[in-house]
Amino acid sequence: MSKSSTALHRYSVLEEIFNASTHGVGVLLGVVGLILLTMKALNIADGAILAAALIYGISIILLFAASTLYHAIPHTPTKRVLRTIDHCAIYLLIAGTYTPFTLMVIGNPMGAIIMALVWGLAVAGIIFKIFFVGRFHTISLITYLGMGWLG
Repeated sequence: MSKSSTALHRYSVLEEIFNASTHGVGVLLGVVGLILLTMKALNIADGAILAAALIYGISIILLFAASTLYHAIPHTPTKRVLRTIDHCAIYLLIAGTYTPFTLMVIGNPMGAIIMALVWGLAVAGIIFKIFFVGRFHTISLITYLGMGWLG
């Protein structure tokens, strides 16, 4: 693996502060959104709606939390690990965003098939990101786009 393929992009201190701050706001808004979605789902008393709300809300919080930490930590070996986690969280958010649509809008059996496919691709993408850190960026991009275009 070449050094350039794993080198971290150097953001300025101001960019890192801005990125960490705005993504931190995303975490807070994600928590508020999760609470509101959960309350609404509990009022409807439908297990599928509650599951969809929880999965979607948690995936947003995980994405913004990973990104906040990545941008808040100075350039250390930990930052490289946080970048990988940040990129893995993208797969979770894509799958988490699909979940409400597949459970509640598309329905069975097609919704279940699409949901299984999207979550399978998310797990495969995360494994790929972990074992091929900093390599095959084009494959990652195609996977992100392909998952998004499945619907």
